[in-house]
Amino acid sequence: MATTTSKTGKVYVTYVDQWLDTLPAADSEDFREFADITPSIIEIWVYSGILGYPGTFNDLSRWVKMKYKKLDRRGILNSEISALHSDIQELRMAVTSGEIKGDNGCARLAALEKELRSHIEVSERLNKSTDKRGLILAGADRVMREMTAIFKDDPQFAEPMENAINAVWAKLYSEVSS
Repeated sequence: MATTTSKTGKVYVTYVDQWLDTLPAADSEDFREFADITPSIIEIWVYSGILGYPGTFNDLSRWVKMKYKKLDRRGILNSEISALHSDIQELRMAVTSGEIKGDNGCARLAALEKELRSHIEVSERLNKSTDKRGLILAGADRVMREMTAIFKDDPQFAEPMENAINAVWAKLYSEVSS
């Protein structure tokens, strides 16, 4: 990992840390808090774009992974689905071989299958909502970056554009998060 040194002599391990030091303290702190509590790297990327982050998605993603441990909900759910599937197969074999009585095994099998279907349903919902939110926020980010780039040289539009972008971001984020 490459380090950079600022003109003041401060050493930065990541480009993101260097960028955060250029922001007002309140914005920097708000961004760090958002990155800490938000599970989606795409939402963090979009918010960074609102604050004018000029770096790459990969740099930001590495920074988030380095600074904030994120719970891999999809991975956990998929491993539970896999374990339940395996348990169902083992139970079926035990019932077939006579190790477990048929009526007792059937009841346990029905309960496990119901739990498996529930896990699969939750997994599908999680995937759909995450994909939908990510696409909406990525599209909004692109539009906001393009509008900022178009009007960047016109100072009379800079503040109204920033206010509009912040308002749109807040409204869009609240809509896709609920």
